[in-house]
Amino acid sequence: MVPVFVRYLGCLVLLMFLPQTHSLFQREKYTTSALYLLKDVGLGDISGTVAAFADFNSDKYTDLFVLSSDQRSLSVYLWDHADYKFTISPSANITISQNEENSFIITNILPGDYDYDGNLDILVMGQTNPSSNDRKKEPLFMRVYFGYGNDTFNPNFINVPSATYQQPIPFDFDGDMKIDLIGHSFDKGVNELSIWQNIYNNGTTDLFQVKPLPLQPASDVPPCILSEPHSNAFIDLNGDCRSDLFLTCQDTSGKISYQIWTSTINGYVFSKFGDLPQGVGQISFADMDGDGTLDMVFPVCNNGCKIHVAYNNQIPLCENKNSKNCRKVSELCIADDNFSFDMTTDASNSNYVVLDLQDELPTGEDIVLLDPDFNGILPVSLRIGDYNLDGYPDLLVVTSNGKESHVTLLESILCTTRKCHGLAAASQRRTFVKVNDGAQPLYNIKTAKNAAFLDLDEDGTMDIMVFTATHGKTAARDIQMIHNNYFNDAFFLKTLVLNGVGHKQNFGVNYPGAEFKFTVLDTSGRKRANQVAQYSQSGYLSLQTPYSLFGLGRTNNYVEELFVGVSRNQSSYYTSLAGVIPNSQLIIVPYQPEGVDNPTSWSIELYIHPGDWVPWVLMILIIVTIILAIVVFILNYIEKREDEYEKRKASRFINFDAL
Repeated sequence: MVPVFVRYLGCLVLLMFLPQTHSLFQREKYTTSALYLLKDVGLGDISGTVAAFADFNSDKYTDLFVLSSDQRSLSVYLWDHADYKFTISPSANITISQNEENSFIITNILPGDYDYDGNLDILVMGQTNPSSNDRKKEPLFMRVYFGYGNDTFNPNFINVPSATYQQPIPFDFDGDMKIDLIGHSFDKGVNELSIWQNIYNNGTTDLFQVKPLPLQPASDVPPCILSEPHSNAFIDLNGDCRSDLFLTCQDTSGKISYQIWTSTINGYVFSKFGDLPQGVGQISFADMDGDGTLDMVFPVCNNGCKIHVAYNNQIPLCENKNSKNCRKVSELCIADDNFSFDMTTDASNSNYVVLDLQDELPTGEDIVLLDPDFNGILPVSLRIGDYNLDGYPDLLVVTSNGKESHVTLLESILCTTRKCHGLAAASQRRTFVKVNDGAQPLYNIKTAKNAAFLDLDEDGTMDIMVFTATHGKTAARDIQMIHNNYFNDAFFLKTLVLNGVGHKQNFGVNYPGAEFKFTVLDTSGRKRANQVAQYSQSGYLSLQTPYSLFGLGRTNNYVEELFVGVSRNQSSYYTSLAGVIPNSQLIIVPYQPEGVDNPTSWSIELYIHPGDWVPWVLMILIIVTIILAIVVFILNYIEKREDEYEKRKASRFINFDAL
């Protein structure tokens, strides 16, 4: 009985520690499950605002690009794991001088590898007078600063042909894993969409070649004139693990609509279009109900604000081998050409849910759609992240009443008939409730301007960065960092797809538009699918992280199937990985070997980078093993001593019958 008891005791101790170790051994020790305001993470002296997240020095920790208060310069703050704070990089500054030719005020930055050398570069864009009424007549200037790979930028920037006031976004047009841009060229105007095709090589000085986008919509669909601000995205919407184009368009009457162009082997094909509600804010994308498809999430403010969720209607995952009209696990990346977004506000439509969350938001406050103090157009979007790692995305919502403004953390829960209409509840759609327990440090902030999710120190939890107002109408923001210590028995997986430079691949160079689909068994034993996109939106300081972090729920199983897709124009555009370990980071590198000109000759390497909790788990295992060995030794000693006592006692016994 002793060995069996010891074995189960050891397993029990390990199961108690393993899923929580990454939260138990933080820089500071927290005793309760709650949010904590971090006193000093090195951002107390910044005079500006955080404009983008990226791993600048390729150390697998996320760094910050900070835009100055006058929006004329950029600086880089590097995360120091040892000191648990950000420190400014002394030689990575960029300044747009007022005296230089084509000077401008910065309104957006796009980190990425534009010259395809494996180093992180930065694209800077802006206008001369971005807040003036004449901004629609002025060009949007763009320039790229190449990264050297030694924590510096080349000061000899490359000018990029100008766009119109609607900011272009990065995507991969021709499937070569180089960053292209899509938008309206200033030379062509807004009558047609253009692409900035990446043509850079070491023998040229031009980075992009601008040409009309060779796409034609249906005859009854007008050409798309991008809205301002737009919600353009490079994201998989038909389920084939290959990113499509989602564009928001605006006609002369101001009506906003969307167009979806799906990616195929032969290029992009017009697929869907539809009108968006009046008063629509920024559209975000996430797999809200855990069915393996990406849905639309957006606020609508029209006589009050509500949150709308347009579910992506695709064929579902098969529940068993006898199911029909469904996706098999092996077919997670097969396109469903009949996918749809039905936005009719009807009680019989379970694919469109309007959520009135006024009871969950601060009394008298409404959702904020724009930041009025920024010089230019800066929308405030719903921030999406899985704060409790249950596999269902949660929301950060910024609200204001004109005097105070707050950030509210909303947790995703199943719809009930009290919060959703009956058919939505029956279809297991999702709604949100305010997180109250332990969230007071977040709600004590009363001057919030914006917020974002960020995995600080790469420990597998979604922390919260809050931007608060300062005096004056500038881009200056105070940064409040909220540590997420809602540790529980849930697991996570972190993924990063790089851009595939074969000879030199830094971890900071992520690939926009990579897609992940995976399956996991939930606590009821039912297999469900999830979809996650990497860096799908980049306009208007979107503050998307360069990696994808998603919760696996309370299941200590391997991720049985993980599909990784990139937008390459050939048939072998995704790969499947099996048996992936939870609570780890996967760095996936699709690369083209040197000396091979055929772009279809690709392979994929997988790097597993466990979190910092692994040494602690090993230490716990060793300690528990030593303790159990001592217990076994003591019990064995006691048992031997009792055996000797029994032998001595038996030796004194006299058998009188034998006399």
